[in-house]
Formats: sequence, structure tokens, C-alpha cells
Amino acid sequence: MIKKILSAIFSVGVISLCSAEKFDLEVYASKFDSIPVGVVEFLPTNGIELADNKPGTIISSDLDFCGKFHVLSKSVFDSATFTDENIGIYIDGDYTVEGNSVTVNCNLRDVATKDLIIGKKYKGETRFIRSLMHKYCNEIVEMLFGDQGIFESRFIYVTARGSSRNVTVMDFDGHGTRTITNNGVINLFPAFMNKNDFIWTSYLKGRPNLYSGSVLDGSVKPFMASRGIETSPDVSPIDGTVAYASSKNGNLDIYICSPDATGVKQLTVAYGVDTAPSWSPNGYQIAFTSDRSGNPHIYLMDADGANQRRITFETKYSDSPAWSPKGDKIAYMAMNETGKFDIWVINSDGSGATKITSMSGSSENPTWAPDGSMIAFTNSVGGKSDLYVVKHDGSRLRRVTTSGDIKMPDWSGY
Repeated sequence: MIKKILSAIFSVGVISLCSAEKFDLEVYASKFDSIPVGVVEFLPTNGIELADNKPGTIISSDLDFCGKFHVLSKSVFDSATFTDENIGIYIDGDYTVEGNSVTVNCNLRDVATKDLIIGKKYKGETRFIRSLMHKYCNEIVEMLFGDQGIFESRFIYVTARGSSRNVTVMDFDGHGTRTITNNGVINLFPAFMNKNDFIWTSYLKGRPNLYSGSVLDGSVKPFMASRGIETSPDVSPIDGTVAYASSKNGNLDIYICSPDATGVKQLTVAYGVDTAPSWSPNGYQIAFTSDRSGNPHIYLMDADGANQRRITFETKYSDSPAWSPKGDKIAYMAMNETGKFDIWVINSDGSGATKITSMSGSSENPTWAPDGSMIAFTNSVGGKSDLYVVKHDGSRLRRVTTSGDIKMPDWSGY
């Protein structure tokens, strides 16, 4: 079934690759921190226009979202305006709608000559056009930066429906939302295990235990249960080892286990509450929250529980650490003078703690983009909570959702 879906979505081919002598993408990209690029409205070839989800609009939004580009959108090619904005490349194209299918031609061109640098063709069902254009934007990022793009990543998070809390998934840009759990109970702290599977805390059997499930078919199976609390799981990107908090021995401590829930090992035994573990990307360390010093703060330890030490001291209350994919920084939330939370970033050696948000309401539960370029978090004002993204230096703050019911997000890998 999965293969059938994928084949229906994508049929991709390279049309043309012009000589690097005409326009050297590597040289162009190296000149800018944020690459200037124009996007010209795509035109229908047979008079049948898409009512929404137009290719050029999706491309413009994607490239602007990731923070790697300075995007200028135009309805038609405008050499003078592009040149004034130091834009050397632009994207244009066309599309053909035939029944439920669409074919999109995407062209990357030289502003000075309008010559084609690289052309690509995508074909699929019209309902998958956003996915087709996300794939194209991933290829643009790879061409210009040599990195993977984030445009096929997604969020998993918690939404409220009456007294229940459900796990929901959506695309990175806030589109394509789907409720995964609809079991009428409280579900909390979802975390991706891999691209298609996740783990979370659920009261499905009346007490907070860990379950694993699939975002593809919504299947659910028990993962870890006890007479106590099992909560806030996180999965090692190296070998799938699960870190989580458990009170099965009376105190809430950090434990780890194998991906099949065997080999359980307790890592912390300090007095107080230890929770919210976050794996380092190399799997050697775990960040976590502990109130062993009086108030909750961020601590680090080795993957076997050794060398536990506190790293946050700037505020009186810190929680919810999230280790960056590059391993150099940890994002967390810290209480401000009004009793609300802001998002902070600290170097993984404990230096350079910096507040990166100063918004109305409370900013909570940071999670990193898979390329480490941005941090997503929720901000709650007046009982409504939405998802925002910001670069790790606090710049390019943008709102992703307007539904007002987003909690505890986790950003997937590529």
C-alpha cells in the first residue's frame, strides 16, 4: 500500500542541466548568508487553473520559511526589480491539469540571460501538489547548499478535544493535519521514533503508560507500563534507545530501554523529580530536567547515567530541553519575571545561555528542525496555543498555525 501511495505521488525527472560555465550555482550561493531568489507565477498550459495550492506560491512560501533564502515573488519576470534586489537566479514554470492529475515543470534560471540552469518535471495527483513542490524545494536546497531540505518533514503534537487530548500530525508548514489518536483519553508527549512511528504517554488503560504507534495507519501497541507514571519519552537517533521518566520505584527518575522495551536501566537516583530527557545527536549524552537543586533546571549526563551536572543558572526555573541536530546547542524554556516562559538556547558545554523569544504569553516546548536551522515552539495567549518557528539566534520569528490548540510539538527528521 505504501509503495502504491508513493508511486501515485511522485514521478520526477530531470529535464535539463545546463553548463556550469553559464551560471555557477556554487559560486553564487557562497556569496550570501540568505540566498536571493525570485519566484515567478507558474502558468497553466491548457487554460485550466488551480484554484489554490498554486506551484509558485508553495515554492515561495517553502523557501521563505526555511530562512535560507531572501524570496521575491512576482506575477511576471521583472529583470529590473530582480537586479535591484541583487537576485541572480529565479524560478518559473508551468503546469498542466488533466482530470485528477497535474504535471508541473519547474525551471531555475539565470536572471541576466533567462537561460535555463536546471529544469525538473513532477507529475502526480492534484491533491498531492504540495508534496510535489516540497520535493522540488528540497532539491533546490541540496543544489545550492549541499544539505537536505526540511520540506518533507512534519510535526507531531497534542490537540485538545473536550476533556481528551489527541496526538495529531501535520506537515512542517501547518498543512495536512491528521488526528492519529482519537481514543477519548489524555495523550501527552508524542515523540517520533523514526519517520513513520512515534511513542507517547497515554491514559488508555487509566494510568499514564507509554505506547508506540504509526502515523501511517494509526495502529497502537503498549510499550512500557508500571504501577507508576511513564512519561516524556525521547528516542536516540543512533540506535533507537528510548529514554523516559518513570516513577515505578517511587521517585520520578530517568530510565532507558531498548527499542523493543527490553533492557530497562535506571540512570538517575537523585532526590526530586527527573524528567524530560533529550538525547544528544551522537547518542553519548542525555539532557534532562531535574529539581534536585530546589527548582527545575537543565542537567546533562552521559548515556550510562554518569557525570550528571547542572548547566542552567541564569533563571530560577528551566525545563523541556531539546538538543540540536548538530549537537552544539540545547534549546529549553525558562520562566521569566512575569511567571511565563521564554525560549532560551545554551551551548552544549553550558556556556552562552541566551534568551531568543520575548513574546506575550508563554513560549514552551522547543523542538529543532532536522537541519538545525530553526526551533519550533508553542506560544500560549488567552487560552489559545499556536506553533511558531524562529532561528536559533532569535531572528525570523514566524507563526505557523492559527488553530489555537497546539501543544507539545516534536519535529520529525528528514
